[in-house]
Amino acid sequence: MALLRRFPLLAYMLALLSMFGFTWATQNFSLMAFAFLATAVSWWLVEASDGPPIPRWIITFAVLVDALILACELIVFHQPNLILALGHFIVGLILCKLYEVKTNRDYGQILILTLLLVLSTAILTTSAIFAITLVCYLGLGLYVSLVFHLRCETQRALLQHAASDRAMLMIGQNPVMARDIRRIFWGSAITLFVFASFVFVLFPRSGMPGILANWRIHGQQTQTGFTNHVRLGRNGTLRQSNAIVAEISLSENGKNIGGVAYQPYFAGSILDVYDAHTREWIHSTPVERRARTYTVHAGRPLVLIPSGPHTYAVDQLIVQRVRLNLISHTANIFAISPVVTLSSHDIHNVVRQPNGMLLSISPHTRHLQYTVASPRRYNPLLLGASQPHLFPTYYSYEPFEPQATFVVRSSPIPAVVAKMARKIVGKLLVKRRKAIHKAALDEEIAARFCNYLKTNYHYSFHMTPIDIRLDPTVDFLLNKQKVGGYCEYFASAMIMFCRSVGIPARMVTGYHGGDYNRIAGYYVVRQKFAHTWVQVWIPGLGWRTFDPSPASSLTSVEAPRRWYSSIAQFFQWIRLQWLQDIVAFNAIMRTQIIHYVLFMAKTTLFAALNEVRAALMALRNWLMHRRTGWFPKIVAAAMAIISLILIGWFTYRRRRRKTSVLPKILQGLDAKTHRQLRRDLAFFDRLMRILQKTGSLKTTAQTPLEYVNQVIHTRQDVAPEAAELVHIFYELRFGHTAMNPSLHQSINARLKAVEAYFRQKRVKPI
Repeated sequence: MALLRRFPLLAYMLALLSMFGFTWATQNFSLMAFAFLATAVSWWLVEASDGPPIPRWIITFAVLVDALILACELIVFHQPNLILALGHFIVGLILCKLYEVKTNRDYGQILILTLLLVLSTAILTTSAIFAITLVCYLGLGLYVSLVFHLRCETQRALLQHAASDRAMLMIGQNPVMARDIRRIFWGSAITLFVFASFVFVLFPRSGMPGILANWRIHGQQTQTGFTNHVRLGRNGTLRQSNAIVAEISLSENGKNIGGVAYQPYFAGSILDVYDAHTREWIHSTPVERRARTYTVHAGRPLVLIPSGPHTYAVDQLIVQRVRLNLISHTANIFAISPVVTLSSHDIHNVVRQPNGMLLSISPHTRHLQYTVASPRRYNPLLLGASQPHLFPTYYSYEPFEPQATFVVRSSPIPAVVAKMARKIVGKLLVKRRKAIHKAALDEEIAARFCNYLKTNYHYSFHMTPIDIRLDPTVDFLLNKQKVGGYCEYFASAMIMFCRSVGIPARMVTGYHGGDYNRIAGYYVVRQKFAHTWVQVWIPGLGWRTFDPSPASSLTSVEAPRRWYSSIAQFFQWIRLQWLQDIVAFNAIMRTQIIHYVLFMAKTTLFAALNEVRAALMALRNWLMHRRTGWFPKIVAAAMAIISLILIGWFTYRRRRRKTSVLPKILQGLDAKTHRQLRRDLAFFDRLMRILQKTGSLKTTAQTPLEYVNQVIHTRQDVAPEAAELVHIFYELRFGHTAMNPSLHQSINARLKAVEAYFRQKRVKPI
């Protein structure tokens, strides 16, 4: 059979699919190339070649080498991920099995090994690409299993004694078997899919990771693109990563406002203290104000800026829907600053630092989803002592000492930096000292500092200090105009400039924009978009954002679109939907789905009942109306009766066809021959029904000749007529005999003889 001849190819495809899923999930592309090459060579040597088989001792030696590699990986190299090491071992076993001359037992072992490899991969990753591979594997695996079962049964049947008519019945049955396998495949696939969906919806995963969560690939690694502190003066080169940190969509008044041209700043950490000894920027921990913890209730927004007569209007807020890959157990909440409201099913508690930085304390999970709302600008009426978390935090240093809600000591500004700042602003500093309202002058001075750094210094990813005796910021300002630095140096320099003239400023770390997905309308924020900028306090306006880094540093600027951009964005959208709706599925989402399904079912049922009720009411009104004569009523009644008769007749025909044995015998024939033989062999259906009255029922596996031999063994008195009718059936179906009037009369006579016997004497089942 052609179907069975394709089985080795299907088994090889299944092995390749499982190895592709594992190597893709582990990002081991060298192993992927080796596995594909080794599989192709094994097909050429074992399946496509007529040469001698590979000696058994070579394959055994390869298995021992594979086991030795596993031992070295676990003992010598201390591989912490046991599932990953076992996956490598299983890949080696599959490749060894492919080089054998395979029997059914070997093919069965290959199928089991591929299943184990896919299961281990499912533990290691939550990749959407692997999810697609898993669906393909399950579909192909089900089909291969059915063909493998047919292969085993066929070989078993060839070893047993078969009836003489089996060869005739197998004529033209290849397409029939292929169609039956396809029907069983789709039936099983749909049934398993429905069952899996039922289990998935009714038994969702909890927020806890499970016993295998620590064996996921990269599950415990820290993102390198963002940090809660900035350390200056390090050596080396800043390396960027394309790893995805978050997917963020923006909307205002229900309208998506995202785009390539609009690249917002998503703040994560606020750093307002500089330690000259460690050369680090860190966030303040003032004694006067402590961090505050809030409880987030599912389905209810947490108001972080209390509502009042001067609260932000809804149409003034930018709503950000964020799906964040966790950085650590305590995760920064990235959002446009400041955050007014927050809602989430994943976050249980939120910690707000005195400087406004938000941290989430959530269960151990790899992803967080939350929605926050932020205004485009601070509301000046909300600034002041009533909202201390919006009030500036800055520091005391000579010669300027602005008033503040509380004071946190920071390292003094170097004198050379203060001198440069006064030189840059010039006469504006004198005006500021004399002015009563300093907001406009402060903003102008901050803008001048920002433009000075942008235009006079280059951006560079190299982190080599010129003079290690100097503070890194001073070294940058004095010695790196041509060498340049990265965003942290620009931000540190601007903060020192502002503070040296008495303007409060602080450093903000987070992400600047991202790759905008035009298809789904959201930003794909990657590690390489990690950025540092400055917030300057302007009286009456609040914290204003300034970015002193040159435009060349912004890795999220619009790039030329390629022909494959839409395809890449589509797969990004698929990945986001997979992570949001499948990987992150929990009990709350389960409840929402069940409520929605019940609501839709109830609505549909009531709508259908209303339609039926309206139709019956219209029919009743038509029948009871005085203008409706007797003739239309008689016609309507006649049509109803005819409809019932037709329904009964079609039901009877369908039932007869379902119990008939002819459709299976005539499968695979062309339509014209099928119709002709169905008319000619109608007597055979009658004969089968008559013989079944003896109590001996025909099984699915029996041929007509085998069934008649069984009846002959039990009922000698009906055997002659039945045997002759079966002989005629074989002549008409497989021989060269054609139906003619005399043969038709002979068939009817024999059928009447058999039927007459059963009318005279009912036989009890034996």
